Parts: sequence; structure tokens; C-alpha cells
Amino acid sequence: MKRITCRLRLCMERLPLILAMLFLQGGFVAQATEVPRSGVPNQKEAESRPPGVYFYRLEPSFYTGFAPRCQDPERIHMHVGRGNQLRVTFVLSDPVIDSYLPDLALRYHVCEKLIENGTLTLTQNKGFENFRSVIMEEDILKLAGLKKEMDEAEFRKVSLKMLERLNPGRVFHIRIDFDRRIRGWSSLLDPFMGKKPTVEESLDLINQMLPTRMWVSELTPALTTRLQQAIVGYVLYEESEKGRLFWDKFYTAVVDLFETATGNIYPLKGTILDFNEFTAIYPVGTANEFTRHEGEDIPLHPYPGRRSLMNHQRTQVVDHIADAACYGYLPWIPYMHVGKTLHNAFHTLWFNIDTRTNRFIPDDWKHNTRDSQNGDPYPHIWLLSRGPMSHGCTHVNAGHISELRQILPSSEELLPKVVTYHNKSDQFDVFDIDGDGRPEVMGVAYFHAYSLNGKTPHQMRAPSDRESFYKWLYRKGYHYEPDGRVVFEKAPTSKFIGKSAIKGKTYENVPLYEAVYEPETLQFFKPTSIPFVRELRRVSTTYPIDRKVLKLDEK
Repeated sequence: MKRITCRLRLCMERLPLILAMLFLQGGFVAQATEVPRSGVPNQKEAESRPPGVYFYRLEPSFYTGFAPRCQDPERIHMHVGRGNQLRVTFVLSDPVIDSYLPDLALRYHVCEKLIENGTLTLTQNKGFENFRSVIMEEDILKLAGLKKEMDEAEFRKVSLKMLERLNPGRVFHIRIDFDRRIRGWSSLLDPFMGKKPTVEESLDLINQMLPTRMWVSELTPALTTRLQQAIVGYVLYEESEKGRLFWDKFYTAVVDLFETATGNIYPLKGTILDFNEFTAIYPVGTANEFTRHEGEDIPLHPYPGRRSLMNHQRTQVVDHIADAACYGYLPWIPYMHVGKTLHNAFHTLWFNIDTRTNRFIPDDWKHNTRDSQNGDPYPHIWLLSRGPMSHGCTHVNAGHISELRQILPSSEELLPKVVTYHNKSDQFDVFDIDGDGRPEVMGVAYFHAYSLNGKTPHQMRAPSDRESFYKWLYRKGYHYEPDGRVVFEKAPTSKFIGKSAIKGKTYENVPLYEAVYEPETLQFFKPTSIPFVRELRRVSTTYPIDRKVLKLDEK
């Protein structure tokens, strides 16, 4: 009996490791359905699911989804392009992957503690209840605890697999043969074997090393020197009748240039770039104006350019929360000052749809009780209008701006280092999202746009079916393939010099990538102080949370 007891104790001690191995081998049942990474998404599901955030009254909220936190601003790329969508892409570094499970566990524990001590009173919906269910069903707390017991590399595999599972269709494993890529890129140096490239030509050369992922917009002395060294190396290689030794020297100079330009965010393993990337795509609203393009009206993007996040002028923080209740105490993230008091920012809607009086939403939306605490139909919806709507800011719906704040660095000091890119009105965000060498026009399966009459949502700008909506949004210049995929005959892009956006490369016959509209996940709670609301959104194991502001030590 004693021997059996010892064996049982040993098995119990090894249970976490056994669970981890089962997880890596696919022994657990996934809780989220896989979605396609490219091509046509499940349109029926995307169009039938009620979009937006439903609520009874204006109260603060916190994020209850599963996107990872990236504390390194240099890895984050935010891009707004024609079609009215915001793409957020970042390389999943080892620290991001390693902290993913512990971060989920900490977010759960902090909320449970605040509920227990009476600081946090959940209201209206069941967002946190759904979050808790996934945490428990996926054994997140147990898996997070394995970080202290497992080999670092093995734990990273467990964490990455869970990150992929809880964010289906948004995590991409990228592998690029860099040696092969540079052999193709080297031909671009031919015109400069006898002349010095201009600043614009230099930036083009650098960014073409990894097209659609490199966005260098300023030519520093270090980059100038390393580019010149690469050109000299290429000249010697050509003059040596392409000898192997000279290729190796040239390749070393190119790697030096590449790593300087990218800040080493793309791991180069031998001759292969091998990394994982997270990409989220959100529909957005832009300035309430149209502009003429090729004889057609398209949504105006009034302030194109390269812009860093910046302080709100009144509160002097990037992580601003408006005290006007109409904004729902949601994040308000500025990227441009307009005069001394105004600004342009990523923020949510200052208006909402009244389900009891609105005439253009479907009837089933008016009777929606999904995740309601009391079972009554919701009287209000935050429903983003994907098109002209704002005074100049970029509208992001409530659940998506909450997720964006979760993705961005926790600390106020790091937020101004995040850079955003805003294309000209007629220029697309073209991106090789899965690294297969075939760039696509970025888009999202969200088909709702409406106008305002004063402060009240008035009427739809276009029907909410895919084909009719795209005819309104894109006007012309595209066609449908037999499988239903949209292909643009010509897709001009923006490139950036300094802070200015200018016309970049025009791609031909480029398919549209339609990201699935991501369900918006948040939890409402009883109003409290703005500092509390702000700090609750910063919680991470890689950030020293302010326990006093969160009242975590109160009984």
C-alpha cells in the first residue's frame, strides 16, 4: 500500500507535465473553431452574427478576450488603408509568448480578487463569465503554473499553441528563405553600381528587402553607411564573376543592413527568417466626407502620413479616457494634434443606436438578449459605421478598441513609441499576411455603414450584403473569381518618407484578404474612478500594476 501511495503521489506531482505533453500532442479538444487564414471567410456566419456591442446603459468596461500583450512598441505596426480597416501586426517575440499564459492567469486572478473584495461589481452582460469558462475549460491556470517547472523552450511551445487556439486565424508562422530573397533583391542594386541613390531610392531599396513588412521612413547615417557597404559588396561580387567568397561577404553586409533597419525583430536562423506573427484587422470609420477618385466618390482619409501615438492635450496621457459618458469610458488614443486643444485619435463612437426606435437594423437585433444578465432585449448598440462618419478621428468599435488597448504596451512611457501609418484615400494596405510571397489587399468581412442626422444614426449608406457593400465601398477596379474571391486589377499603395505618405508601388491582380469580423468581448461594471478603469486595462505580468489604484489590498 505504501508503494502504491508513493507512486500515486509521484504521478500527481508529474500531472502538470503530463497535461502539457498531452496538450502539445493535441490531446485537448479545441474550444474555438478554426477559420480560414485567407480567401473567402464563412460569409453566412459573418453576416448572421449580430455585430457590435449591446448594452443597457453607459458604464465602464474591461476586455475579456484572448489577444496577447506586446510590451515592445518597436514590434507593433498599425496601418489604416483604403477600404476602411485598421491592421495591427506584431512579431511574437519569445517574451510575448512566454508571458501569454501567465498574463491570462493574472488578468483572471485580479478580476476575481476585485470582485471578492467588493471593488468590482459586474453589470449588464456575461463577458467575464465567458472568459472564466474558457480559463477553466482550457486549464489556463494550471498551464500558466508550468512556467516554473518546464524547460523554457517546451513551455514556449505550450504557450504558443494556446495562443493560436484562442486566436484562430490570427497567428501566422512565417518562414522566408532570406538567401533566396536577397538573390532576387540584389538585382535592384544594378542601377547604383556607378551612382549614389537618393534618399527616396535608398528607402525603397531598404524596404524591398522584406516588402510589405519593412516601413523604414528615415535614412539615418548608420543606414546610409550599411547600404553603401552592401552596394560595394555587390559590385565586388559582380566584378569577381559571382564568386562564392564574394557572395558571402556581400550577404554578410546585407544581413547587417537588414538587422539595423529592422531592429532585429525578425529572427534569422541560418539563411531562414523564422518567426510567428499576430495580425488583427478591425473595420473603422473615417472623416465624414468623400473624395473623388477616377470619377467615383470614395471615403476620404484626410490626414495621411506616419504618426506616432501622442499625449492627449488636456490630460497629457496617451492612454486617455474621456470623462464624457457617451464615450463609455473606453480608450481614446491620440495620434495627431489639431491646434492647441483638438486632436485626431483612435476612439469609439460618441453615438449609439437605439434598438427601440431605429428603422434600419434587422428585427432580430432589436430582440437580442445574448449574454444578458437579466434576459431583457438590449436597448442600445455600439455599431461601427465602416465609412465616412467622424470629424477626422478614426472610429474603432467598443470591443475592438478594448482589444487594441490590450495589445498595446501597458506603460504610458512606451505608448508614444508606437507608430501608425495612414494611407492616402485611394491607396490600399497590401500585405503578405501569411508570408507565402503573394501579397493581398487587406480587408474584413464587415458590411455596415450608415449616416447620421444630427446625433442620431439615420440610414444605411449601402445594403449590408457583401456584393452590394463592396460596390459602394470600392466602387470599381475589381472582379469576382469563380470561387467568390475578390481580385483588384490594380492596387496602389502608400509609402512613407519622413512623416509624409506618397504614392508607392501599384500591385496588379491582387486578391482581397477578408479577415473574419472578430466578436467583441468585454465586461461592463459599476462606475468607478477613471484611474481605476485605466489601470485595470494595463494588467500584465510584465508590468508593475498599481495595487493602490486598483485597491487590490483592500478587504
